[in-house]
Amino acid sequence: MRPAQDRQEATAHALLTALATMICLVLAEWFDLEYANLAVWTTYLVMAQYTFTSFQKGLERVVGRALGILAGLVLTTWFNDTPLLTLALIGALLTTFFYIYFAGWLAYTFLQAGLYLVVMFQFGHANPASAVSAAEGLFAAVVLGVVIADMVSWFSGAERDLDIQLGKVPLFPLRANWLNQSLMLAVTALLTLLGAHVLGLPPQAAAISVMVLTVTPHVQAMILKGELRLAGAFLATVWALGTFLVVGLVPHLALLAVLLFLGQFVAAYLTRTAGKYDYVGLQMGLVLPMLVVAPLVEFGSLSPAGQRVEGILLGMLTSVVVASVWPRFPIADEVAPVARGEQEA
Repeated sequence: MRPAQDRQEATAHALLTALATMICLVLAEWFDLEYANLAVWTTYLVMAQYTFTSFQKGLERVVGRALGILAGLVLTTWFNDTPLLTLALIGALLTTFFYIYFAGWLAYTFLQAGLYLVVMFQFGHANPASAVSAAEGLFAAVVLGVVIADMVSWFSGAERDLDIQLGKVPLFPLRANWLNQSLMLAVTALLTLLGAHVLGLPPQAAAISVMVLTVTPHVQAMILKGELRLAGAFLATVWALGTFLVVGLVPHLALLAVLLFLGQFVAAYLTRTAGKYDYVGLQMGLVLPMLVVAPLVEFGSLSPAGQRVEGILLGMLTSVVVASVWPRFPIADEVAPVARGEQEA
């Protein structure tokens, strides 16, 4: 009896999540947001999986990304002419953010801060003159995505809890294991940025993959999580190809919204029902809007999927190499679970 009830609950949750992403798509197009796909996948990630409540996850996402964007903006505008100092400051900030993450104090906030510190650094480094406008566009998209998720959850009655869980474990005295993994993550992220620059690969996607992979408890879990990221990206690409074909024949926003709804429903259902492979569904729901929610001149391009796969592969390679030689980072632990898929970009 219980499995049937679980499937019903998963179906209802997936329908609500998909509906919210469809609403977000329509509003993002109406407001003509520059980063409309970011708004849509933000809605998806906030609702599809969370540790405490979707409200807390959304709030932490806004605060964390604001912190990361602000820090990245300061570094790219104030220290643009001192690259070595900038990299040192990024390393120090990443180590701090991820130490707080491992301590469990608003963990998702500081994971997001670390992610978007790197993202904003890449935007600012590539084009310093557009850094401020890019920061505004990124933040507007994140806020819209979170607001839509909260409004749909609230008005549907799916969630009414506004409590915030801050964390209970003391930050001090410093824990050697947390500090060790935080330093490893910061070093790996910087090496990945350097490697992506040398190879001409998209450093933003690669650095995010590094951070998401390196929060796992051991190397084997890191490899498995990378494989699940690739599987989710593959499913999203297959769905996107079908969407491109249908919308190419009948080019209407309403049809795109329906196909996005169906794809996000599948992704959210997998996230709720796939057990230890739930990260495949989470990744599918993240990548699909990257591909199909695009300006007209870019619609039909699989370039974002290719960039994400390149980033995942580079991130996996760098993470595994560094983790394998890093002191006191375990190769395997049969007891420790794979890090939850909720800890995503």
